[in-house]
Amino acid sequence: MQISATTYAGTQTTGEVTQASRQVMGKDDFLKLLLTQLQYQDPTEPVKNEEFAAQLAQFSALEQMQNLNVAVMQLIALQEGMALLSQASSLLGREVEVYDPDRGGYLEGTVQGVLVKDGIPYLRILVDGQTEEHPVLNVTEVRLNERT
Repeated sequence: MQISATTYAGTQTTGEVTQASRQVMGKDDFLKLLLTQLQYQDPTEPVKNEEFAAQLAQFSALEQMQNLNVAVMQLIALQEGMALLSQASSLLGREVEVYDPDRGGYLEGTVQGVLVKDGIPYLRILVDGQTEEHPVLNVTEVRLNERT
């Protein structure tokens, strides 16, 4: 079975890859291609068993690489979350300044606790006798507690 050559028609501008050239064949695309190849093969020259086995092995390798990629991305996300949680825990008992977008200004208070909401670490901060929760990413300044 002969396959004609194809050419690449993607373009690049200022070092950025266009959307069309970023598309990668997934396992579903590979399987569709394999099935289409089998469906339209020349009956007088069928695909050899070795070629078919090699294509199936490539399909299996592709699937394993994609699964590995998903697992690595999940591991990276977990590691980033743990790093943020560790940083947040190191702020316990410290005076912090936090930007509050709801108020459009900055608050100062002492970190009383750390919690996680939807995967984002928050600080429980004592501000003027009231406990408030603010994302760690909104902290703009950290100081030693002046009261200790």
